[in-house]
Amino acid sequence: MRDVVALAASLAAVTLVVARAEVETAVLLRHLYLVPVVAAALRLGPVGGASTAVAAVLLQAPRVFVAIERDGLTLPAAEQLMTFVILIGAGPLVGRLAASARAQRRRYETLLAVQRALSEEAPLEIALQRLRGCLAARLDVDALALIVRQDDQTAVAGSGAVVAGSLAAAVLDTGQPLFVPDAGRGPRPRRAFATPLLAGGEPTGVLAIERDGEMAVAERAAVATLAAHCGLALENARLASRQRRFADELTERIASATATKSTFVAVASHELRTPLTALLGFSELLAQRSFDGDEVRRMADVMNRETQRLVRIVDDFLDLSRLERGLEPRLTRARVDVAAAVASAVEVLRRAGTHQLQVECAPDLPAVDADADALDRILKNLVGNAMKYSPPGSAVRVAARARDGAAGARGGAGVEFSVHDAGRGIPAEALPRVFEPYYRAPGVGSARGAGLGLAVVKSLIDAHGGEIRMESAPDRGTRVTFVLPTVS
Repeated sequence: MRDVVALAASLAAVTLVVARAEVETAVLLRHLYLVPVVAAALRLGPVGGASTAVAAVLLQAPRVFVAIERDGLTLPAAEQLMTFVILIGAGPLVGRLAASARAQRRRYETLLAVQRALSEEAPLEIALQRLRGCLAARLDVDALALIVRQDDQTAVAGSGAVVAGSLAAAVLDTGQPLFVPDAGRGPRPRRAFATPLLAGGEPTGVLAIERDGEMAVAERAAVATLAAHCGLALENARLASRQRRFADELTERIASATATKSTFVAVASHELRTPLTALLGFSELLAQRSFDGDEVRRMADVMNRETQRLVRIVDDFLDLSRLERGLEPRLTRARVDVAAAVASAVEVLRRAGTHQLQVECAPDLPAVDADADALDRILKNLVGNAMKYSPPGSAVRVAARARDGAAGARGGAGVEFSVHDAGRGIPAEALPRVFEPYYRAPGVGSARGAGLGLAVVKSLIDAHGGEIRMESAPDRGTRVTFVLPTVS
C-alpha cells in the first residue's frame, strides 16, 4: 500500500511540475514520468509498471489531445505521442526484466542454500530432510516431497513411502517430469508436479510439489532445473563424503603401515642378529682356541643350524619383496617324495632337542608336484612356528595323508599335510589375519618373529595351486593344514 501511495504522489508531483512549466520546458519535463514508471516496474513487476505507465499517459492525455484538436498534429504533439508509446512500452518491459532478475536471484540463493544444507556429512535420510526443509522454505508450495534411490535403498522425505503407480513412482521409473492439473477434491484445483533429480544424466530421485491454484509452465520449468541442480548437489555431497571417508581410511592405513614397518624393522634386526651373533661367537672361538673333535662337531652343528635359520630369514625377505611387487615365487616343480621331504625337514629341527617331534605319514603316499626347496621351507617354517609357540618338551605332530579329487588341492587329487602344536592357541578374531605380512597375533607371549613366515608360506602354497587353512582354540593348540597337488 505504501508503494502505491508513493507512486501516486510522484505522478501527481510530476504532473504539477509539468503543468506550471513553460511550453518549451514542459516538453523536456514530460520525460520525468519515466521515473515513477520505472520505479513501479522495478518494485511491483510488469503489472505495476504497466499500470503506472497508463496512469502517466492519462494524466498527460487531456493537454495533448486538446492541443492536437486546436493546432493539429504538430511536431511537439507527435513527440508527446511518442512519449506515451515509450511509457507504455517501458513499464511492462522493465517490470518483466526486474521480475526475471529477481527470479534468477532467488534461484541462485536457493542453490546456495542447497549447497550449504548438504555441506556437512550426514546419512542420506538426514541429508534429505535438510534439503527438503531448505526447499520448503524457499518454494511457494503447499506440499513438497523428496525421494532418492541409492543402490538398493530408497529414502523418502516429506512423504510416507513411494506407492506403486503414483506420480513419483512413474517419474522415478521413466525419468521424465509429469504434471497433474488437479490432484485434489477441493473447491480449487490442486496442481501436482514431479520432476526427476538427475546425476550424470540419469534419474536418481524425484522432487514432487503440490499447490492449490495455478502452476505456470515457466514455474514448472524452473522447478525442473532446480531439481537437476539438487540431484547434482546430492551426488557431489555423496562423492565428497566418500572421498573424505577414503582419505581417512588411507591416512589410518598409512599410519598403521608405518608403525608396522617400524616394528618389523626392529623385530627383523633382532631376528638377524641372533644367528649372526652365534656364528660370530663360535667362529671366533674356533679361530682362537683348540677343541677336541666332539666339541668342534657340536659347534659346527650349532653354526649349521644358525646358518640355515639365517638363510630362511633372508629367503623370507626376498619372497616377501616379490609378493609385495605382485610377483609369484620362483618355482622349479618336479616329482617330490612326501615322506622323504617331511623326514628331512623334521630331522633338521629335531636336533634342537627342545620338543617331541612326532611324524605320521600314511603308507604309499603319492608324490606331489612341487618345488622341493619350497616344500622344505614350508614344512620348516610351520614346524618351527609350532615349536616356537609351544611349551618346551611338548609334542608337535606332523602328518601327511592322501586326499581324493573332491577334497584335494582346488578340486584335484592331493596330499594333505598338517602341523599340530600344543600352544595356547590363537584368538578367533585374529585367525583371518594370520597370513598377512608383518601381522603377529595377540597373546603370543615372549616368542619373537618378523611376522613374515606364514605370509611366505601361503604365497608358496598358492603358487603351487594348493590351499591352506588354520584352526585354533584356546589352550588346545593350533592346527595348520595345507594341500598340494599330486603328480598327474
